[in-house]
Amino acid sequence: MELKNGQGFKIKSMKNFISYITLSFCLFISCNGQEGKSPKEQLTNSKKMDSLKNAPYNITDEGDGTKTNYDNLSSNFINKAKKLLEQRGFKFPEEVIFNQKIVEVFHLNPKEYKNPIIALQPSMFPEVAIRNDRFIFIQDANANESDFINTDLLYHLNSYIFYNTPVSYVWLQANEPDILFNLVIHYGYNKDKKLVETVFKNFNFNSLSNVEELIFTDSNSHKMLKKQIFDDIETIIYKGRVEDFSYAKEGNGYLRIGDIIDKISLSPKEYIHPEETISYLFERELRVGIQGNIECYMNKNLQYKSSLEKNNFYDLPMVKDYVEYIYQSNNESDEATKYTIQDPDGYTNLRKEKNTTSEVLQKIKSGENIDVIDNSGDWFLVKTKEGKEGYVHKSRVKSEQ
Repeated sequence: MELKNGQGFKIKSMKNFISYITLSFCLFISCNGQEGKSPKEQLTNSKKMDSLKNAPYNITDEGDGTKTNYDNLSSNFINKAKKLLEQRGFKFPEEVIFNQKIVEVFHLNPKEYKNPIIALQPSMFPEVAIRNDRFIFIQDANANESDFINTDLLYHLNSYIFYNTPVSYVWLQANEPDILFNLVIHYGYNKDKKLVETVFKNFNFNSLSNVEELIFTDSNSHKMLKKQIFDDIETIIYKGRVEDFSYAKEGNGYLRIGDIIDKISLSPKEYIHPEETISYLFERELRVGIQGNIECYMNKNLQYKSSLEKNNFYDLPMVKDYVEYIYQSNNESDEATKYTIQDPDGYTNLRKEKNTTSEVLQKIKSGENIDVIDNSGDWFLVKTKEGKEGYVHKSRVKSEQ
């Protein structure tokens, strides 16, 4: 039951899906030389395969109750693509080079997955790594052929990916610039600095969604920074880092970093290591002299400094220098602020959580001094003179310079 675009099989029910996966797994075993090996060798290889992961994007939901399974990409399409590459004189790379380039360009390691065919992103026409034949299969939605195979695109993409062929780069730039753009923006490929510079010239750094795609990748439904791209922003956009905190570089690469930090603060569970991610973003801003975002964040989050100290500043030298030498000297008046409890009932409740039904940890008398750890939001995180930490509604806290 082949799809017309050659991208696998439509599966109309979970029962059929499970049955088909079982069948295709058996076919995969028989087609990979297992039948000529001893039972012990087959068992060892099967256990090794079972220990590997499934490729993350091979099964995609198209939103209409059907799924596309790239494990079952038609061998007719693969063989045709391979033959077209052979006719163009393409030299298929050795397995080591093939794996290295897939990691370098697409940031997926084929050796971590059991699948012989690996879709490299979730999309209608993704790049697909064909491990046995060692090439990238790609289709062209605008191709006139019924199988959507564009011979020029197929050849030049593989030539550029595996050999960085100049003529193939020129062809892709002239005919398929979005493919090259996608390598940098979606995958985070940055080894070809000429390509990165070209992409940055046409990139909208004022678009929050664009910047998010540029600097984050999704890992198990959580966002993780593509740290490799920040050196390029610093070098290409800002022309290097500052020597000290006395001035800021000119550039637009970090226009939306403050908005991204706000999003992380509001939805930390969507990100991998959210506080460390925020700190890393501050580090990159400070490297080009941008101080406003970290100053604003520290003013709103009084516990942030102690958290940084506890985590050894995440080994971020600019953040450490700013907090220890710049922020302290500019905010001495804030440190002198005194907080006391003021409640008409004569006392207020220190609660475990940020609500009036939460467990009461302690009663604090009016006029008693407290330390405010975090004054963001309607409930302040405070510490009493007895050393207990909990939440008090901001209406019960009075501040004095």
